[in-house]
Amino acid sequence: MSEDIIRELQQFQQHAENLRQLMSDMHDQVPRSSEGTDAQGAVSVTLGGDGLPESIKLASDWQRRRRAEDLGGAVVEAFESAMSDRMERWSRSLEQSGWEERAGQLDDDFDSPASSTPSRPVPEISDHDVRHVLHRPVDESIEDVLTAFDTVDQLDADSFLPPQVKGESAARRVAITLTAHALVSCEVDPQWAAGQSVVRLNQALNEALNNAREKVSSAVSPGAAGVANLHVGGLMNEFLAIIKNPQHFTD
Repeated sequence: MSEDIIRELQQFQQHAENLRQLMSDMHDQVPRSSEGTDAQGAVSVTLGGDGLPESIKLASDWQRRRRAEDLGGAVVEAFESAMSDRMERWSRSLEQSGWEERAGQLDDDFDSPASSTPSRPVPEISDHDVRHVLHRPVDESIEDVLTAFDTVDQLDADSFLPPQVKGESAARRVAITLTAHALVSCEVDPQWAAGQSVVRLNQALNEALNNAREKVSSAVSPGAAGVANLHVGGLMNEFLAIIKNPQHFTD
């Protein structure tokens, strides 16, 4: 492998590490919690760091604010309000962190002509242990990557949509549907809700929410499952090992 190719691989490694660090820093700016209410103030929803509801709470006088038939819609409305608050706060935090300037610098560094000597030491990628990677010819690794690309290209885009899961309260009077990123719907039996105390309603809402959260943590889309079967992590480790020691894979 020529020195030019080795140098280009090292520069790509440096760019990838800088990009990973930028993405990590941006993720660290995500608010750890957010709150929102429906327009009438009947329901409040608190989001966790993952963007999903952690708790749902009805106002003590919710029946003066919303009809029982509208209770499920009010939960969704409160979630959307909390999500808007989350995104606005994240946007302000990112703006203050100067991420756009850092991203622009990354683009400039990547587009600039490769110099004969790296401008700074190439950072080590410490997140991956590649000591036990199987040493095989680079051509074989590339062939497996191309096969993986072909397989992914054949997957339908809809197969990657996050799966929806439904959680229910113990008495099945409340049902909440989640994806890994959002609250999709909330269904509440209006006749049952009209005769319940606020304490019992809050309990049922959060029973359904917790049941859905337990299910969503293990739900995987067909597309993601297909990609997992390609062992992309192993291929990535091979290329990280190649970047760290190119000669070892060409002997």
